[in-house]
Amino acid sequence: MLEYANYTPDIKAINIFDRNIELASGLETDYLRLFYYEFDHYYKSYYKNYEYYKLCTIFEGTKHVEVENKENFIHNKNEVVVLPPHLVVSVEVVDTCRGMVYEISDTLLDRIRNKACIREEFECDPLDRERHPLFRGNSEFIQPDIEKITATALGNLKDKEFLIDIYAQEMIYNLLNRMSNNIILEKQNNHSIHRAIDLMKTGCTNNMDLSEIANAVNMSPALFSMKFKKVTGLSPNAYYTNIKLNEAKKLLKYKSVTEVAYDLGYDNISHFIRLFFEKFSLTPKQYQLQFYTNVV
Repeated sequence: MLEYANYTPDIKAINIFDRNIELASGLETDYLRLFYYEFDHYYKSYYKNYEYYKLCTIFEGTKHVEVENKENFIHNKNEVVVLPPHLVVSVEVVDTCRGMVYEISDTLLDRIRNKACIREEFECDPLDRERHPLFRGNSEFIQPDIEKITATALGNLKDKEFLIDIYAQEMIYNLLNRMSNNIILEKQNNHSIHRAIDLMKTGCTNNMDLSEIANAVNMSPALFSMKFKKVTGLSPNAYYTNIKLNEAKKLLKYKSVTEVAYDLGYDNISHFIRLFFEKFSLTPKQYQLQFYTNVV
């Protein structure tokens, strides 16, 4: 059994199923209730999520989820799913599936939204159920939080509920930030960062630089850099470079390496080749030879 005193967060731990984790099922604190589930054979059922938001994780296996006959997806161990209240969900499990559901109290959600000013910072409310009924995201961004909660739940400390609630605040803060970020990137076309990304996509072949993009969205370069990284997790330069390198793959179909480098604003051809190789593990010329024929 895990003991909190000896616990060191491991980013891969959430993907390793520990049989003892079922012992945490039913634990309730002021902010969370933990529910362990396990299916060893075929299972299919409908259920309605009633009062509270639920964060759903998987430690082993997969399950097919259908949400109110509108959305279908496969939930696996690399993904977390947040279900809002009053949502009708169909779950189908073909083989083994084990995981944990964290029921989140309204008190915790309200505390994080109000204290952290997430709605004001991101210009949206990630818990607006009418506009954003479901969230799915890679589990990596809250894995350390889940690991700390799980390890503490399985430990013998007298103050485990108190500690879990501390970690729960961090987890929900990270979760709401990620939900807000996704809304900005996927749905808020008028948000400054969304507009900046659109400018990057259209400006990568006409040498539009980052200072011009920052100016176009009415920000100083410093403020733009800070806000951009807060939403995307990357600096503007790193994000813009990724866009350019993905565009390079398309241009290499009918242009030489030198032409593509210049089109994308790289005067130093060697620098462009190095960046391309770091991202795709192929040089631009190797990429051409592998995927295209009759290239200049």
